[in-house]
Amino acid sequence: MDRKLAAILAADVVGYSALMEQDEQGTFERLKAGRKELFEPEIARHHGHIFKLMGDGLLAEFSSVVDAVECAVALQRGLAERNAAVPEDQRFAVRIGVNLGEVIVDGEDRFGEGVNIAARLEQIAEPGGIYVSGKVAKEVEKKFAFAFEAMGEQRVKNIVEPVAVYRVNLHGQPRRRLLKARRLRNRWLMPAGLAVFVAVTAGAVLGIQGWWKSSGAAFDEASIAVLPFDNLGGDPKWERIADGITEDIITDLSQSDHVLVISRHSTNAYKGKSVDVRQVGADLGVGYVLEGSVQASGDRVRITAQLVDAATGEDLWSERYDRADEDIFAVQSDVTAKIANTLGSVGGVIRKAQFKLVQHKPPNSLTAYDNYLMADEVAFRPVGGITKDGLIEGEKLFHKAIELDPHMARAYVGLALVYSYMYGYGFADAPQQALSKQLEAARKAVELDPNNNKAHGVLGQALAWNGEWAQALVEFDKAEALAPNDADTLAVIAMNINAAGEEENARAVRLMERAVLLNPHYPNWYNIGLYWSYFFDEQFDKSLEYIKRYQNPSINELSFTAMLYGYLNQPDEAKKVAEEVLKQDPGWTGEKFLTKWGVANGHYSELIAEGARKAGLRACATAAELKDNPNMIHVKSCDEERAKAAAG
Repeated sequence: MDRKLAAILAADVVGYSALMEQDEQGTFERLKAGRKELFEPEIARHHGHIFKLMGDGLLAEFSSVVDAVECAVALQRGLAERNAAVPEDQRFAVRIGVNLGEVIVDGEDRFGEGVNIAARLEQIAEPGGIYVSGKVAKEVEKKFAFAFEAMGEQRVKNIVEPVAVYRVNLHGQPRRRLLKARRLRNRWLMPAGLAVFVAVTAGAVLGIQGWWKSSGAAFDEASIAVLPFDNLGGDPKWERIADGITEDIITDLSQSDHVLVISRHSTNAYKGKSVDVRQVGADLGVGYVLEGSVQASGDRVRITAQLVDAATGEDLWSERYDRADEDIFAVQSDVTAKIANTLGSVGGVIRKAQFKLVQHKPPNSLTAYDNYLMADEVAFRPVGGITKDGLIEGEKLFHKAIELDPHMARAYVGLALVYSYMYGYGFADAPQQALSKQLEAARKAVELDPNNNKAHGVLGQALAWNGEWAQALVEFDKAEALAPNDADTLAVIAMNINAAGEEENARAVRLMERAVLLNPHYPNWYNIGLYWSYFFDEQFDKSLEYIKRYQNPSINELSFTAMLYGYLNQPDEAKKVAEEVLKQDPGWTGEKFLTKWGVANGHYSELIAEGARKAGLRACATAAELKDNPNMIHVKSCDEERAKAAAG
């Protein structure tokens, strides 16, 4: 059998079986007409040919990948025009996948991985969408006026290695760069001062619901939004506990790679409001919504929960629990199990054996749990923002929770976060001691609860900040494996690894994009992970977009903004921002910036140095500055500048 390289286009009609049930003859005739009048002529016009018809779908081969992508775009645009002229119930929505790869030639047919990947891309594309492989995007990125949006690496059926997937955005701008041509030589540690990222729910909510809707983001997998449980009494204690139950159920569900669960930060937008679950489903792109309430009376508590089909508003199940107040954690586990089993039977997505029921340890004391919730509120969720006094008070309350329940791992997670804030915000009187306490608390959290993803996440962060990079990566891998759909965990990992090398940075971009998908109303601190990840991936236009979204920017954001304008060839804007940088720090240099953030030699340090030059800022320190700062890192590019200056 012969083999050759070819571009393969796979297309099929969404919901064809349902259309045939409604009007078999009419659907067949419309499909046949569309194939004859649109698909076959366009494929031929772009020098392709159809080698397989499959009822509601087809496979076509092209010798040019540019022709294949152009044809895919022409087909979707042509279909949109045809749909505009027919009643809504007679319209076809088509998904298209395009891949470039080796195929096996067997007469008029084509086989092999090149064909299989195209078919898998088509299956995961949204209706009306075009998904292409990384090979395709790399070949054609500079040849079209539309953008290729990275969807991350995805595992597809019967393909061993993950496939890099890109979505064609017919309305966006082309990416500056999709893939790097060179390997990045050295690693760096995530900047310790960037501790703001650990504010797991701090920062203002960004109004990006419009982006969420316009992006067409929706989950094909089992997906759920857990609305804040209502407190039916007036006691603030039970208000905190109702919020805690909500978050714990979300955390439990996030441990499954078969259920996509929206982050609490996004569902909190519905707190205290009367909502239509169908609208919630449409807003967040999910198939199911969980509602619930908590009502306490003496030492008894009643918890209700109901799971609703977001498309129809139909109740799938509801349950009422009347328990002693100390038994609420067992109720929480039961609710999680029932959700898993219901989604498995309704959606056919989860088999009971596949769903990892939460195995981390619940609190042993309700009073300890309440102290933990108060600590979390005062330290990380204050209305006016993070303060030193709030962190100190939070530290006391976390210690009180531990006194009441010495095995409460989550309280040690909270302590680790407190110390990271104290260090990162410059609040710590003894910075190195804060780092040591951070690492000690994180290790204790993992020791007490090895199945707690947040514990492994804070331990990875603490190890990175304490210089133990290799072990930090191990902990981050464990955190992701334990909770592959926990948005905050993914974002924390991304923010620690996003400048550690090409492979790690690609992972950081993928994780940040996944986090935003799971948390569409994401908190302000996500923007840091987004602009850092895109900067070091050299997607400067996207980096600038997210740095502009960051609220309350510091000199760090100003420095990056100046460099980004330099890279984007906007010298006037770069100069304006650079002047503000020097106004706040007259001694700013690229090398000083690198030293502050713990950057080692290598490509990323050169990227900062070159960005500084493009912005009109100094890349290197003077001899006097080096003398005053003996620990300043000698960046290779800056060493060369000093040599030139000495020779001149």
